[in-house]
Amino acid sequence: MNEEIPPYYAPSLKIRLAMTLGMFGLLAVFIIWLFMYLPTDQFILGVSLFALYMAPGAGKESVVPVMMGFGFPWWVVLAGIVIIDMTLAVLISFNFDLLLKIPILGQVLMFFTGKTNNLLQRKPWIKGLSVGGLLIFMYVPFMGSSAIDTSIIGRLLSIHPKIILPIVLVGSILATLTMAFGAAAIINLWFVHPLYAIGAVAAVIACGALIYFGWKKFTERRFPKKE
Repeated sequence: MNEEIPPYYAPSLKIRLAMTLGMFGLLAVFIIWLFMYLPTDQFILGVSLFALYMAPGAGKESVVPVMMGFGFPWWVVLAGIVIIDMTLAVLISFNFDLLLKIPILGQVLMFFTGKTNNLLQRKPWIKGLSVGGLLIFMYVPFMGSSAIDTSIIGRLLSIHPKIILPIVLVGSILATLTMAFGAAAIINLWFVHPLYAIGAVAAVIACGALIYFGWKKFTERRFPKKE
């Protein structure tokens, strides 16, 4: 059973500070560690790409392959993406009500909330499958998912943050590893022969399309949209 709470969950100040400052502190430690571990030019590139990842329109499906192509270790990419996802998830899950009151940020969040409401109308299976649907949404990149959208959906479905955060964590790890190792395999194939890499990309796109349309057909039958 999910622990249901009001969408605009208002935890105590102590919980807000502990969770939010804790995650931002971890993010700061990670950036400092990157500065010490990577050469200066690669550090600047890495931080820039991680910052781009948080921008609307960018996502794992674009940033992860680029970072792998530039030679970043897969575990550095994984750590960075997961820490960013968890920071955003904590920020939204534990401070949703406060963020709505901040003039500009609140408007941006309302935009995401409106977009997420529309998404729930278009994809009723997310609500129908509850926690499982949210995990699938977080994992599959071509559904337009992100830690922000996943956290907002969780709040709108009245799912407690202690349920949302593991979903974001597991989904982020699985999605990042899938794309990191997939990108590494394609890069290796390119060096063997470019046609092998092109064929692999075409096969992945074809398989992805088949899975997408198959899943869409299944969910439309299983969870029809309400008129």
